[in-house]
Amino acid sequence: MNEKYLTTDLYLAAYLKLKGHKIEMEKLGKKVNFYFQKTENLNNNVVEYLNEEGSCNPLKYANSVKNLKNVVYNL
Repeated sequence: MNEKYLTTDLYLAAYLKLKGHKIEMEKLGKKVNFYFQKTENLNNNVVEYLNEEGSCNPLKYANSVKNLKNVVYNL
């Protein structure tokens, strides 16, 4: 089965995208759903983020957030 992880959190989605997970987006009215393929590595990255234990290059993360905001705005 092709299970997907769903989040509406733009900042989590930007972090997961930065960690190399492929993203899919769906706009429903004013809300955007971000989907990622469920993997053990994805789950680990989500837990890292939520526990404030994840790390990444801050400039790359800021750019990832900006890029996602631009895409969401243009959906």
